[in-house]
Amino acid sequence: MVQERSERTRGRLVEVGAALFDRHGYAGATLGEIAAGAGVTKGALYFHFASKAALAGAVFEQAERSLKDTCAALLVSSSPLQALIDAAYWLVDALESDAVIRAAFRLGRDGGDWQTSSPPSQPSHPPQRSNALDGVRGFHGVWAGVVRELLSGARREGELHDRAGGLGPEALVVTAACGLEVAFADGCPAEERARRVGALWDWLLPCLVPPGGSDGYRTAPAAPQAA
Repeated sequence: MVQERSERTRGRLVEVGAALFDRHGYAGATLGEIAAGAGVTKGALYFHFASKAALAGAVFEQAERSLKDTCAALLVSSSPLQALIDAAYWLVDALESDAVIRAAFRLGRDGGDWQTSSPPSQPSHPPQRSNALDGVRGFHGVWAGVVRELLSGARREGELHDRAGGLGPEALVVTAACGLEVAFADGCPAEERARRVGALWDWLLPCLVPPGGSDGYRTAPAAPQAA
């Protein structure tokens, strides 16, 4: 019972922290506001998080876990390329409905001392490499990494045509995918989100798959599952 209550309090702090980081940025959000919004004392907040940096790290990690769990679930019943298409729809919907995802993107843009204890996917000194991830940091880097992994899976499974190898196509898809956050950051009706993302994939897909292969993929949002 005590442990469950503690977990609920921690979860509430992450949710409220995410909402305030999203609204005010890392520097503008205060621990006092976060504690008050969660209905706890600052002492209770410090029991769960030693600092604002630790709370920001928890928000970032929850967003990363949500993204990667979603992609893993998509891969259970879809090919890597179809999973990538559906992950793009998930992302733009999450930008509308999930403050944790929005906050993770903003935290990455804002910077701050929370990044000195880098999240798992964002090492302070990444190895030198030449690919479409170079220079992509913050939650954009996490999303770009997921996109790259799904593209690599699609290549291994023979979904991509020979001309889709190399840095160019990967850079194009990663750049387009990361641009979704910019395009939809200020909100957009669901029908318009679906129209824009569908148009993006209708254009990208023929560049990636063998001639005539586009018909094997669904570029519209998945139909809602019956309850």
